[in-house]
Amino acid sequence: MKKLATGDVKVSRVMTKNLITVSLGSVVEEAVKKMVDFDVECLPVVDSKGTLHGLLTFRDIVTKVIYSQVDVKKLKVEDIMTKDLVTCNPSYTVLDVAKLMTNKHLRRIPVVNARNKLVGLVTDFDLALFGWNFK
Repeated sequence: MKKLATGDVKVSRVMTKNLITVSLGSVVEEAVKKMVDFDVECLPVVDSKGTLHGLLTFRDIVTKVIYSQVDVKKLKVEDIMTKDLVTCNPSYTVLDVAKLMTNKHLRRIPVVNARNKLVGLVTDFDLALFGWNFK
């Protein structure tokens, strides 16, 4: 049997699969509570079918809410989430994703299927555990 090079491993083997998400229409305050309760830095924003619409990150909250002094009780997640996402599919290799992260200066990339349904998230930490260094 042929031994695969590290870069040939599919991202589906290293991605995080059981994600904490937030629904479209959720209030930012609820999302922040969820991020704190589950100790996560970002929440994928999905609809009732699991289709990915954006990512809500701590950076989004700091720059678009706290810095701007906007009331989190009035904002919906779609008002401040990152919408123009770079995504990949489960068949991408670790090397493909590492190149994307490096070239686009990203820390995380959502993994979606052909219907844009969220199936996972790969982060720089996932790749670091796998032996990739981004510094």
